[in-house]
Amino acid sequence: MGEQANKIGKKLEGFGEKLFSGFGWNEIARDTEIQCSRKYQHNKQTHGLDLLMNFNNPYMRCNQGIVVECKNRQMRSINQAELDKWLEELINAIECAQSAPELQDFDMGNTMLNTGLLLIHANDSFNSELFNKYLCNLKVHSRRNPINVFIAGNDEIDRWNSLRNKIEKDFTSEFQFIYPSIEGSNMELGNYLTINQLYSKYIFAQDMKYIEKTEAGTSYKVPQVRKIMISFDEISKGNFKYMWSMFKALQFQDAKELVFVFYPRKNSDVEFVKDNFINTLYQIQQPITENIASRIKLEFIDNRNLSPVDMGGR
Repeated sequence: MGEQANKIGKKLEGFGEKLFSGFGWNEIARDTEIQCSRKYQHNKQTHGLDLLMNFNNPYMRCNQGIVVECKNRQMRSINQAELDKWLEELINAIECAQSAPELQDFDMGNTMLNTGLLLIHANDSFNSELFNKYLCNLKVHSRRNPINVFIAGNDEIDRWNSLRNKIEKDFTSEFQFIYPSIEGSNMELGNYLTINQLYSKYIFAQDMKYIEKTEAGTSYKVPQVRKIMISFDEISKGNFKYMWSMFKALQFQDAKELVFVFYPRKNSDVEFVKDNFINTLYQIQQPITENIASRIKLEFIDNRNLSPVDMGGR
C-alpha cells in the first residue's frame, strides 16, 4: 500500500511540473530532502520538498520561489485535521528551505523563497463545498517572518489544466501574459503567469495573428495584435459590462482583435455568452460601435466537469 501511495504521489508531482511549466515556471528541485534547522520547534529531523519551482515575478522584480507540496487522496481522507497538519508541515518546510545547505548547489537565481502551494487532489469524487469549509476553518499559527501559502483543490487544478491546454492548443508561440500597472507604467509583457494571477478571476494576455496580403504580385504577412481577456468569473450580463469596462480602462479596444475567453460552469453558459455578450455591450451607457463589434471574438476554455457542449467561438 505504501509503495502504491508513493507512485500516486510521484504521478501528481509530475502533473504539477507539467501544469506550471506551461505557465513559465521553472523546476529547481524535485523530491529533495533537507535537514530541519528547527528540530525542537518543528519536531522533525528532515523535510521533504516535493517540488521547488520559481518564476520571474514582474511585480516583485525578482524570481519568486514556490515550494509545491502534492497530496493525492480519497475524499474521505481529506479532513480538517489533515489539512491543518499539511499546512503546518509546508510552512515548516519553507522556513528551513530558506537557509538549507542542501539547496546551495541549485541555481536559485535571485529567488525569494517565502511562498508555498499545497496541491490537494481527491482521486475519487471531490466535494467542493466540504473542501471549502475546511479551508475556512484552517488553523494558522503566527510566524516571526511572513510566509504566503496558497491551497488548491480539484476545482483549481482542473481550471488551471484547462487554461494551459487552451493556451497550447489555440494560441501561437508569441502568446504572452500582460501585467497591468507596474509602478505606474501602462503594462508589461512576459511568459510567466504569477501565482496571484492563477487565483485571479481575470487574466490579460496578448497574441499575434498574421494576415497574408498580396501587393503587386508579392505576398507578405501583416502582423495583427490580439488583446485577450480570460474570465473565470460567474457568467452574467453584469459580468460582461464589468469585463468591457476593464478592457477599455487598459485601452485594449484599439487592437485588431478583441478576444474574450470564458470558462463555463454550466452547460447553458456557452450559448448564453454567444447570445448576450455583444448585445449587452450595445446596451451600455456608451455602447460599442459596429466596428468594435466586428473585431470581438468569443472563445471558451474546456471545463472537463461539464457534459460535451458546443465550444465553438464567435
